[in-house]
Amino acid sequence: MILGLLFVAFVANSVLVFWEKVPAPNQGPEVVRVDERLRHLQYLPTSRRNNFKEMGFDDELADACASMIDRYKGKKQKFTTMLTDHAAEVGDAFCPSDRVPQPYAALRYLVIEENERRDVIDPERLIVFEEQPWYPIAPVDAVYNQLERTDGRKADATLMGVSALLLGRESDALDGNAPWSTGLMGTWGFTKLKRENPSIQVMVLQYFSLMHYLTELANTKEGICS
Repeated sequence: MILGLLFVAFVANSVLVFWEKVPAPNQGPEVVRVDERLRHLQYLPTSRRNNFKEMGFDDELADACASMIDRYKGKKQKFTTMLTDHAAEVGDAFCPSDRVPQPYAALRYLVIEENERRDVIDPERLIVFEEQPWYPIAPVDAVYNQLERTDGRKADATLMGVSALLLGRESDALDGNAPWSTGLMGTWGFTKLKRENPSIQVMVLQYFSLMHYLTELANTKEGICS
């Protein structure tokens, strides 16, 4: 009799444990939310240096990039008119959206590719915003998600992610090849990238300064994002 009661109790307890481990049918998988730091930035003349620091620039590079924007002041009216004329097309690149943030989105219009080499478009030659053919087929979203949307996000993730796209080395970034390696023996870092590709520092200055200034103009009270 006692053995029979113990057996019934064991079976009942097993059933309870089973049901405790089985999630309810309407209970989805646990969602890990990652703070996407680039979505908090405000693009203002007074926030240039701080924004570049947030993107991973050191003090010297941030100062140089912020100073470079001063070269575009004479083109303010030209750029403002261009943004207005192409508002429907470029809104996702220069305005807040649910797509990749501006440092990744603006590549679509500001970086050209010829003979498998990418270059930042010369502001003097920028007269119309055109989506560049390389952008839709490049794994821009994948680079952003892997480098930016992770608990282990590096402080210079934006600088390294955009640099990979500027150089056409997105596969190295996604595969974790040096200098995008993040393992214990990893060789991650912009210093190493500059040694391998000396041209990247100039490209970074050209791209980020132009991207920031255009985004500033788009987000003024009179801009296309308002």
